[in-house]
Amino acid sequence: MEMHPSGDGRMIVALVILALLAVLVWRTMEPGRFQQLSWLLLGFFAFRVVLTRLRSR
Repeated sequence: MEMHPSGDGRMIVALVILALLAVLVWRTMEPGRFQQLSWLLLGFFAFRVVLTRLRSR
């Protein structure tokens, strides 16, 4: 796994961390406005990670 800025390793690590945070939100927060906001923010960050990776190619 390549960990330099243009490698896939950093993207994979970032997406795994975001997925773990999403699981924690799902398991620990009550359904409602704050859970939805957390899902939205995590989705936004995941989108930015993927978009940045596609731009660098």
